[in-house]
Parts: sequence; structure tokens; C-alpha cells
Amino acid sequence: MQSIGKGFTGFVTVLLYLAGTLSTYSQTAVEYGTTYFAPMQPITVEDQRDGLAREIEFLKSQLAVKADKPDASKGWTPPKVGALVFMDYVTAMNNNWDGLDTARGVNVDTQNGFGFREARLMTSGTGYGFLDYRFDLGLEKNTNFNASYKDVFLGTQNVPILQYVRIGHQYVEDAGSEICIPAPHYTFMEAPAPAGQHFMSRRLGITSRHLFAEDRLRLFFGVYNATNISDIHYQKDDNQGIVLNTRMTFAPVFCRDGHSLFLYGAYYNYVNSTGSRPLAFNRPGGWDVYNPNSLENFFSNEYQKTGFEIAWQEGRFCVQTDLFLQHYADVISSGANIGNQTNYGGFVMARWFLTNNYRKYNLKSASWDGVDVSHPLRFEKQSGVNWPSGYGAWELATMYGFYNSLASLANADDRMTNHQIGVALNWYWNPQVKWAVNYIHDMTDARYVGKSFHPTGDYLGMSCRIAF
Repeated sequence: MQSIGKGFTGFVTVLLYLAGTLSTYSQTAVEYGTTYFAPMQPITVEDQRDGLAREIEFLKSQLAVKADKPDASKGWTPPKVGALVFMDYVTAMNNNWDGLDTARGVNVDTQNGFGFREARLMTSGTGYGFLDYRFDLGLEKNTNFNASYKDVFLGTQNVPILQYVRIGHQYVEDAGSEICIPAPHYTFMEAPAPAGQHFMSRRLGITSRHLFAEDRLRLFFGVYNATNISDIHYQKDDNQGIVLNTRMTFAPVFCRDGHSLFLYGAYYNYVNSTGSRPLAFNRPGGWDVYNPNSLENFFSNEYQKTGFEIAWQEGRFCVQTDLFLQHYADVISSGANIGNQTNYGGFVMARWFLTNNYRKYNLKSASWDGVDVSHPLRFEKQSGVNWPSGYGAWELATMYGFYNSLASLANADDRMTNHQIGVALNWYWNPQVKWAVNYIHDMTDARYVGKSFHPTGDYLGMSCRIAF
């Protein structure tokens, strides 16, 4: 009986254990649910073919994206290579500057000419998501073609406080929107002569650019070496000098890439360097009709230039002006100190497109970009002959400029005032090809000790400018 009781007790214990196990399993099944495995479907040859086709198309699209838009965040993008070619013809049709130079004992003959004004090779690119660079090598015409550095710099984006920073050989942006622009975009063949008077051009330095208010407010600051780049080594005691420059522009009205624009700004340039500078006016500014193109040279340890600019554009019409004041400290010539001297000048320019086009304005560089050519000139082949199609963009411009300065270092009271009137007709085949015709008349009141001269001149210039 005891054995039967023990067996019955063990049997009951096993049943209770199995009941508890089943209860635990049922709770687990309720919590996690049951797992269902669908029966495997057969894969046909058509399914395999369609899947491979989709995979191949996806890989092609990815390769195309990588080929068209390299990932700049991981390295340098392929460089962009370009070139500029300027072919100019300039002649002095009527002038009596030579008589003035002869009276001063200087033999300077007018130089008429036709040929290459400049040829330039350019390379630019970006990399690593925040860098950009540019390298320009120019061939300019003096007696022969001479190679020179143009823009050679490295820039970096998103710098704390400084925003965008460049270091290298670059423009000193001190003279308003008309002179600090790429040469193909000048309204005339060269910038107005008053704007280019004692302009520092390019120097080796570091600059920063700040943009505010949707890029409409721009602040620029730069520090440069006052000397030009050359292969000359300087002595340890030489004063190579320094250039400080700042410029601020504000465009309260700006829309459609500059179709409507109202802009004003100011700039300041300071140079601390002992060096020889031309005294008088380049005649006419930038044109290679005189060699040399200055009246006299002088020395000054300190030079300052302050200017104010305004530009207004509405559709096809635009007018802009630049007024400036120059100050030279402790002017010395031939050992004689004639003290501080102040010169002033400026220009006003108006242009009007005969066709329905306008010139774009770049807020980031605070300068004029290319022309929006809505009907570019093309040549289409028909019956074996290339017939023109489109008419390009036609622009008419006029300019008045003046400059007042010393006329002779022998007498600090002598002054000269130069006036220039210019007319330009520009034909843009497309944004990369421009044909230009310029006429400039200059008048000068130059009074020297014991003599009085009023030289005038008439100049005609023609140019073909191509950007590749």
C-alpha cells in the first residue's frame, strides 16, 4: 500500500509539473505571438533577369552621379581650365601732348598699335567641401610679351568670425565696382582713368569677406605687401611696406541677379611704403599709347585713398559713379620736401542696352559679372553655308571723368586738371565673346612755371575679347 501511495503521489506531481509548463508556454505564446513561415515561392528566370536589370541600372546611376559631381568633401574636384585673349587696336587721332613733353625736355612719342593686349591662362577648382583655389598666368604686352602672376590664391569657407578667407596674390579691392572686376567685363576697354590713378592692382596678402542681410551687406578687409611680386631679394633693412584696405557695400534693392539694383558703398586704402609714384594722369587710362605715361615721379612714405560709390540699374539702363580723395604725406622730389599733398577725382558712367539684356551683379564679389545675352549670335550650317542666327547683345555707354593734382614739383602751387569724355559701343556675341569700339577725348589744364599749356587728345580704340 505504501508503494502504491508513493507511486500515485509521484504521478500527481508529474501532472502538476506538466500543467505548469503548459501554462508558462501559453503565456509566452500570447506575449510574443506565433511565428509564421510562408511557404517558399519558386523563383523564375524572368524574376532573376528583372532583378539583375534593376541592380545594373542602379549602379549606372550611381556611377553617373559620381562622374558628374565628384565628392568634394573627400578631395579635390577636377580643375577648371580657361583662357582670355584680348586683341586691341589703339590710335591717337589728334593730340598735342607730344608738344608739352618736348617743352619739358622729355622725348615721349605717341605709340599707336595693333596686337595682343593680353593673353591669360586660368585654373580654378574646389576641394574638401570648404577650399577653393585659382591660378592665373598672364602674358602682357610691353616691348615684348612678359609673363606675370595674376590671381594666385587659396580660399577657405566658414572660418569662425572671419567667414571667407583668402591668402595669396589677389586684387586690392579699393576702387569701387568698375575697376575690381574681371577684365572681360569692363564697360570700356579699360576702367575709367580716374579710378585707375595710383591703383594698387594686385598684391600678395590675406583677405576676409563678410556677408550679412541675405548677402546684401558686404564687408571686405585685406592686408597686403606693398611691393610687387618679383624675383628680387630684399635687404633686411629694406622697407617693403604694407597695404591696408577695407570696403563696404550695401544693396538695399536687388532682384533677379541684378536686373534691378541700387547699391552704395565706401572704401579706404592705406599704404605705408617709401617708393616712387607717378605724379600725373595716365593718358588715357590703361591704353598703351604712351611710354612712359606719367609726367613726373615723386616719393612719399604714406598714401591714403578714400572713395564713395553708387550704382543704380533698372533693366537695360544703369548709371554709376565713384568719387575719391588721395592724400600723400611728406612728398619729396630731388631732395626737396614740398609737404603733404591732396588730389581728388572721380567719374560718372551711364550705359544702356539697345537689346533686351542687362548686366549681372555679383553680391559676393561686389562687382559686375557678365552680360545676360538672351539671343546669342550663332552660325548654323544650311546647304553647306554657315548662316548667322541671333543678334547677340548691343550696349551703348558714355563716361565723364576728372582728376586734379600737382602739375609740377618745382612749384607746389601749380595744379593740373584732366577731363575725359568717352563713348563706347559693345557687341556681345555671347557671354564669352565681346567686340568693342571706344572713343575718348581728353582735355588738360597744365600750368607750369613760365609756361601755360592746355593739351588735348582724341583716341580711338577697338578690341576683340574672348574668354574660353
